[in-house]
Amino acid sequence: MRIWLDVITPKQARLMTAIASFLNLDYLITVKGLKESVSLLKRLGARHEVVGRYATGGLKDKLLSYAERVKSLLDTVADFDPDVLISFSSPEAVRVAFGLSIRAITMNDTPHSYHVARLTFPLSWRVIHPEAIPESDMLKLGASKDSLVSYAGVDEIAWVRDYALSAPRVNREFKVFIRPEESGASYLLGKNTSIALKLVKTVLNMGAEVIVKPRYESQVRELTNMRAFEEGRLAILRDAVDTLDLFNRISLVITGGGTMAREAALLGTPSISVFPLNVKLHVNEYLRERGFPIWRARRLEDAERLVTDILKDPNSHVVDTRDMLLDLEDPREVVSSVLGEING
Repeated sequence: MRIWLDVITPKQARLMTAIASFLNLDYLITVKGLKESVSLLKRLGARHEVVGRYATGGLKDKLLSYAERVKSLLDTVADFDPDVLISFSSPEAVRVAFGLSIRAITMNDTPHSYHVARLTFPLSWRVIHPEAIPESDMLKLGASKDSLVSYAGVDEIAWVRDYALSAPRVNREFKVFIRPEESGASYLLGKNTSIALKLVKTVLNMGAEVIVKPRYESQVRELTNMRAFEEGRLAILRDAVDTLDLFNRISLVITGGGTMAREAALLGTPSISVFPLNVKLHVNEYLRERGFPIWRARRLEDAERLVTDILKDPNSHVVDTRDMLLDLEDPREVVSSVLGEING
């Protein structure tokens, strides 16, 4: 069996690489030309082909890049001739798979990302999602009931659990990692959503050092103008980084998204998601209810209060999650089981 995996974001680079390695089948990974995703695939040693560009402009630019990438993927994929596509709601990849009569397995844990769900769920043979997300949410977005496959876990287990179970217990450094919101995502376009970077001063005032992984050059310029950068108390990461090793030895992770917050929480490191939209983050809540150290803050004031409380005594918020991780289902095994339906 030949499998085609498509990657858009850094999270998907992690997820699809983990799946490809686990399945041990002939595979092709295509990746949209987002620098961070491509860099991470290289770091992970995954064979891949860059196809298409990552649009950071408005809706017209996103639509144009979609059309360009569909055409480019068609040429690349036709040569490989896969049996199955595995993607995380990739609109271009799912459309090509549908057009070429290739079964599409679509993974998704972000029903708030309305546009990509509506473009991919109706054309997907199977839609795999954490059980934390209500089936009704997936059906409203166009998935058929027969296509839905739920599992008792989170996507990040695919690449975090093995590391977490073998990682050494280390003394935590008084450092905080901050990742800004993805303002270029379709669900955040046109919204004033910046909270994460405003927390840099809060962290510095608590005496901790700050490590920031910017998304855009404008953020880099803003950070390099800060006195803390000149003083060496603020570090800027420009290239792909081993987040697991980093999160395992620092005091707190703050992110405008969800993936890094869940990575940290699975490792037992306190994390705060400052995702700004007024939607439920089902997967984060799922982990929180099971005792993982993950919090949500939509307002700056709430985030500042959480940061201050945690950094007063960061070690008291660290959780030994090793036994807890064993209770969560691995999505790689779910994908393998779904593929078994084809051979069966």
